[in-house]
Amino acid sequence: MYEFQERVRYSETDERGRMTLLSVLNALQDCSTFHLKDVGLSVEELRKQGRSWLLSAWDIRILRLPELYESITIGTSPHSFHGILAHRNFWIKDSRECFLLRAESEWFSLDTERMRPARVKAEVLTPFGEMRDVLHLPELVRRILLPDQLHDGGSFPVMRQQIDSNHHVNNAQYIALSLELLQDSPEGFPAFSRGRIRAEYQKAARFGDLLCARYGERDGKRIVSIQNPEGEVFCNVEIGEDPEA
Repeated sequence: MYEFQERVRYSETDERGRMTLLSVLNALQDCSTFHLKDVGLSVEELRKQGRSWLLSAWDIRILRLPELYESITIGTSPHSFHGILAHRNFWIKDSRECFLLRAESEWFSLDTERMRPARVKAEVLTPFGEMRDVLHLPELVRRILLPDQLHDGGSFPVMRQQIDSNHHVNNAQYIALSLELLQDSPEGFPAFSRGRIRAEYQKAARFGDLLCARYGERDGKRIVSIQNPEGEVFCNVEIGEDPEA
């Protein structure tokens, strides 16, 4: 289990004075990165070992977005490792220790020399100590079923500012793009403030690629599929209500 305290900055908020979804996702990602660094498995150290962690799926439940100036606690806890896969809890709490966000995530270990998934090494597990499933969320379901009909949401070239240290589009960018697309769609979509967001990552987009967005609705949930021009999926995103909220 790992936590750090933060205060919501003006640069992290939208026109309503609430933390943007992109800022929230970046905070969660920063938390896991800090955790890895503090147990001796920084991005640089993993690179020396020819390993990297890549995100496979998100299941995020947001009760409320943090507000400007608010003091928050961001936490994470890896709780299971199986073969090439790892699962991590994430959360954000307010100053009264109430959860604003709870999330489950799935990651896979990548051999960066062979560029293929690789089993998690024992020496990578030991620094974390005892595994704790802090949130006890339902088992993560990675696959997102697409609607029978998808509308064209336009195409967008990958910009350099969307690329991270793995040399591909950062996972948070797909979700931010999906929300922006839905809010600008002719069907209309209210500004997001609470609900459940799932994301399924299938293929890494790189600088120079074209992101082709398709969107629709299935079982009362809005779904965005971000693909390449040939129809191969980079990421599927599902946004809906959280029945447990």
